[in-house]
Amino acid sequence: MKDLLEKNNSIKPGQIGKIVEGKIIDKIRSVVFLDLGPIGTGIIYGKEFQEAKEEIKNLKIGSVLFAKIINLENEEGYIELSLSQASDELTWEKLKQQKNKDETLMVKILAANKGGLLAEVFGVPAFLPVSQLLPEHYPRVEKGDAYKIVRELQKFVGEEMEVKIFDSDPSQGKLILSEKSKEDEKIKEILKNYKVGDVVEGEITGVTDF
Repeated sequence: MKDLLEKNNSIKPGQIGKIVEGKIIDKIRSVVFLDLGPIGTGIIYGKEFQEAKEEIKNLKIGSVLFAKIINLENEEGYIELSLSQASDELTWEKLKQQKNKDETLMVKILAANKGGLLAEVFGVPAFLPVSQLLPEHYPRVEKGDAYKIVRELQKFVGEEMEVKIFDSDPSQGKLILSEKSKEDEKIKEILKNYKVGDVVEGEITGVTDF
């Protein structure tokens, strides 16, 4: 979030799309007014209020929040703001930082389909493909029967898994997770001890058709 705010601060004040920090100075029914400092007074109302009303109802006068400028000046001279758009952008920035740092996180599996497992990260829907599962979690099903694959994957629903962010695309709302990434790192470290031509012992863990 800090990186995103610093990037936005390099933009001239009062530019559409900029995320700004404001303090609530008044709440009237379905309208919230924010003090944006030298920029002026911001307002959250209409559709933008409805989309964020659950979050707004817990806020009090003096609360500080981040919002995105969507209109520089409405008919009453206020800067129109969106709380939900700012929240989405800050969340994706947080996910980006998580990926760049290559950090692991725990997610709860919410559902399964034949392609993999479904979860959420910071409220964003995420997908953990079968190909990114650890070998011991991979559904080895005879003839790749889709029904049996789903049945095997459903065993993980409700459980927590340690994963890394494999790929993300905020423009498409795509967030892909990987369980085996952390295992891949361990394998890379082990492989550093070997060179081409070395003879090693191995155990067959599975056989499949390609």
